[in-house]
Amino acid sequence: MKTTLMAPFGLAALLALGACVEETGSTAPAQSPFPNVGFSADVSQAAIDACRSAVAAQTGGGVEVVGTEFSQAASVVYMVAGPLRGPWRCLAGNDGIVDEVMFVGSEGAA
Repeated sequence: MKTTLMAPFGLAALLALGACVEETGSTAPAQSPFPNVGFSADVSQAAIDACRSAVAAQTGGGVEVVGTEFSQAASVVYMVAGPLRGPWRCLAGNDGIVDEVMFVGSEGAA
């Protein structure tokens, strides 16, 4: 008789302990803020250099270009910068005039 009374209590204790598990976040790797792009041969070196300089001015250096996309309106240069390799995106004309520089990571990763 004692074993039949203890079974429901054991099951209740097991369910209660299962509810105490704390979620600490996903173990999946962080998704890149950049699209899966390569390097477009149509993006001018002037645009790349201007974007690299603009990001270096905001981060203190350590800039690496990781991708480019060409457009007649403005080319996009994707970069990482600093010791934490914070992601940056720059829009620039192929004449080397920067239209926009934007940090595209999360706070604290710059």
